[in-house]
Amino acid sequence: MKYGKMTDHLLSLTIVTGRGEIVRLGPRKVPFSSTGYKLHYLMVGSEGTLGIITEATLRVYPKLKSRVVRGYVFPSIKSAIDALKRLIQAGVCPEAANINCKRRLAFYTHAYKVKYGREPDIPKWAEAVLFIVFAGDEEVVRFYDEYSERIMKEFGGAKIKEEEIVQSWWISKHTLEFPPERQKWPDSQRKKKFGAADLGIPIGRVEEAYKRFLEIAEKHKLEVLGMNIYNQKPNTVSASISFAVFVDDRNPYEVRRFYEYVKEMSKMAVDLEGTMSTYIGDGFRLGGFNKYEHGKAFDLMREIKRVFDPNGILNPGKKFESLWIKFEDGGGDGLS
Repeated sequence: MKYGKMTDHLLSLTIVTGRGEIVRLGPRKVPFSSTGYKLHYLMVGSEGTLGIITEATLRVYPKLKSRVVRGYVFPSIKSAIDALKRLIQAGVCPEAANINCKRRLAFYTHAYKVKYGREPDIPKWAEAVLFIVFAGDEEVVRFYDEYSERIMKEFGGAKIKEEEIVQSWWISKHTLEFPPERQKWPDSQRKKKFGAADLGIPIGRVEEAYKRFLEIAEKHKLEVLGMNIYNQKPNTVSASISFAVFVDDRNPYEVRRFYEYVKEMSKMAVDLEGTMSTYIGDGFRLGGFNKYEHGKAFDLMREIKRVFDPNGILNPGKKFESLWIKFEDGGGDGLS
């Protein structure tokens, strides 16, 4: 939440087009420009379909001096969202913030139980958890930490007592300092992998989307792992959500059900005035079907593709065809 996504720090790119031309895009080493089209941003999310990126210039920042990581449980997903919104309205700037449903919280409490042989002290009423981070000069961080705790309590939040649960979230999401030769996931992850629909949902409709998530997962006979709300725009609550389910990738029928689940979840996001993907991208999973979101703009994307890649040699099919999802609304671009 402090820095935004990597694309917020993209200054310029050098690419090789499908015509074999070497082109530099973007304002070089200044943060913004008002001349020409912003073609370096056009490359963002193009997944190699418009050019081969050979060089990228990015802004970097010095490492901050002090950091605290906290976790608060809440009686509802909405109360956790409202607490985070209030915090930002108050002028507090978190470095990072994730909101998890209670099922996703179990992702971390399971590992704690395995290690210590007992359940952590999490209230029965907890329906959501907000993990939040503050970083900067020590005095500023201490003020943010104390002020935020008051706001969390106003919205029914209670601080997680087990520091190890909070740190396990920070490690798994940001430092990746899990033991060598082991993945970061708990033992439950070794039985089945998981897949997710990575939707962007308007913040006022997250509870509605969560309810639909549980219904759609049940419809497709997939075990729910949980919901994780990322925030990827600076100083605002911007719901980039992982709706995750367990998937046995050794079972082709379950894999098929998973992609049908992704299709229905993606359509649901657009119907709620959101987006089908916030971080995974179209790839070959949403290609063609993504016309449901973009309408006539989908045809403009094809025309732009032809400008940069007239012979269709750069990742042919990606973003415009699907290996899994059939587009049934007149496009015919997806494969069944």
